[in-house]
Amino acid sequence: MEILKIENLCLNINEKKVLKNISFSINQGEIIGLIGVNGSGKTTLLKCLNRVNIPSSGLIKISGESIKNMTQKILAKKIALMSQNTNISLPFNCLEIVVLGRYPHLVKGKSYTDKDYKKSKKYMELTDTIEFKDKNISCLSGGERQRVLFSKVLAQETEIILLDEPTSSMDIYNQEQIFRICKTLSQEGKTIVTAIHDIRMAAKYCDKLLLLKAGEVIAFGNVEEVLTKANLKKSYSVDTKVYRNEISGKIDYYIY
Repeated sequence: MEILKIENLCLNINEKKVLKNISFSINQGEIIGLIGVNGSGKTTLLKCLNRVNIPSSGLIKISGESIKNMTQKILAKKIALMSQNTNISLPFNCLEIVVLGRYPHLVKGKSYTDKDYKKSKKYMELTDTIEFKDKNISCLSGGERQRVLFSKVLAQETEIILLDEPTSSMDIYNQEQIFRICKTLSQEGKTIVTAIHDIRMAAKYCDKLLLLKAGEVIAFGNVEEVLTKANLKKSYSVDTKVYRNEISGKIDYYIY
């Protein structure tokens, strides 16, 4: 079932065309990886999907309804964004940061409830960050902060989750853990769109890939359709051999 549809999306910043006629659709329960070199438009596109960036033209629809017609609170109940920036100056402990993800569910004029804190702790357990609940988030490493912020996004309990380089500061173990959680969530019906630099990780966990270059779509489809020698040459300017790894069974590549 189609949950997210992007039609002819364009974004101009200071008369520069940053995103150019982007169109694709996503089904419920899919993990979509946004790949491409730095500056290709991955983060900018993610920010358009939850209206942080306002497109110059085009449509974004969730379950057939344009996000233009949604209030900010309704949109926040449908789609959540985890930013790449983990620098937080708020003097809050980690549990207080995670519970902020519950803001779309707040009753006007009310404070966070025991239910909100219970849910927040549940997701901190899931991401193995519950030990940090009483620590100031500024005292954590970059990778630890990313895991806490991932908990916050999960606590928002949206249909669609947007992740901007969610594992960039993490060690190999925690990278795998985050994407395993994403895979489990997708199997439960959550839809995940993630910008990701690690092409091998994208091939391992994503159902489909969107390859961007200079704000344009080079390819969109299954991993096998997108990760081709020609596409990698066009987008990354590298010569590769693309093959199926005999151990993992996933698409892999070797750079000459």
